[in-house]
Amino acid sequence: MQGFEIARTPSLRFGPGRIIELGGWLSSRGLGDVVVILSRSALADPETRAGVLDNLAEAGVRAEFFRYDRLPDEQGAFDADRGVFTEASPEVVDAIVASIEGEPAAVVAIGGGSALDTGKALSAALVEPGSIVDYLEGVGTRTPSGRCLPFVAVPTTAGTGSEATKNAVLSRVGPDGFKKSLRHDNYIPDLAIVDPLLHLGCPPKLTAASGLDAITQLLEALVSTGASALTDALALEGLAAAGRGFLRAVERGQADVDARADMAYAAYLSGVCLANAGLGTVHGLAGAAGAATSVPHGLFCGVMLPGVVRRTADALSRRRDSLGALGKYAAAGSALTGQSGGSLEDRIGALVARIGEFVRVANLGTLSAWGFDQETVARVAEASGNKGNPYQFTAEERVELLELAL
Repeated sequence: MQGFEIARTPSLRFGPGRIIELGGWLSSRGLGDVVVILSRSALADPETRAGVLDNLAEAGVRAEFFRYDRLPDEQGAFDADRGVFTEASPEVVDAIVASIEGEPAAVVAIGGGSALDTGKALSAALVEPGSIVDYLEGVGTRTPSGRCLPFVAVPTTAGTGSEATKNAVLSRVGPDGFKKSLRHDNYIPDLAIVDPLLHLGCPPKLTAASGLDAITQLLEALVSTGASALTDALALEGLAAAGRGFLRAVERGQADVDARADMAYAAYLSGVCLANAGLGTVHGLAGAAGAATSVPHGLFCGVMLPGVVRRTADALSRRRDSLGALGKYAAAGSALTGQSGGSLEDRIGALVARIGEFVRVANLGTLSAWGFDQETVARVAEASGNKGNPYQFTAEERVELLELAL
């Protein structure tokens, strides 16, 4: 077994109903004033929302709430009638910083991956000088000091695994757009509360897109050139959970707590795996795609995954040194389908078929609906990379991969 390193993970509280422990955790650490970032649908259920508010009040925690998905007006205030962000952006973070009253002691984010990334970046922006864009990799000119307020991540979707990672992904869409990370070891959340009851209200399409993002992260980390024995074990465990829970969560997720728990578990493990093993070509393309268009990240990953896995496996099968990655793909096929029999080729075929089934059920559409034409395809392919994918696609091959999803 080769040596490896594993980064710190958050203190984790996993299970139905664990959200009621938020107030007690904050108050026990003297964090009496907090900023809470909510995504659009977070705490939409009146009973759940009332329970969280009562929990904070009973613990003596004073909370200032922001719904990150509301567009700030010219003065930085939030106007509920002006629109919705679909991705975390530096403009949102800066606007929230300008709008906060008082001096919060901690940041809590409750919502999907973008809300968690917004909250994570906010915890740093509140103590770093200047705009948060100054600290983004490949964009800014400043290096993050690592100073930040205590941060609690409470996911309400099962996808990005941001609750387990040290980076916040912020985007700006357009000709000069970017999708870059704010990254430091200190940005790993102090606490992650993963409560599948909070996922019950997530609509089917968002459930599917988020779930496919988690599955993509697990698969890419499994076969990544940066993988280790531990990340392999966690990735296969996550894929087995996703195999049990994905279809049930999409088709009857409003009531199936067990399916939500399986997907929440898979998403958390995907975050641990990507943080320690890295990702592959789908996410190498996703960064450039998110900078060029407004395509949702999970949707992009979902529609790209079948073609990338199939063509990676085909390319590896022609190389004598690729049995390790092919064997991992076969193991992933067994984990995702729950069936262990058959040859290596049969199990890889089962993996591709299972992913294809998930994408068909998700009914995510094509990239053309999000502004992808031949010019966009060429630009994204040229600006993208392969990260730790076991086969390194050329720019021309990445064009072909994108064209499969048009």
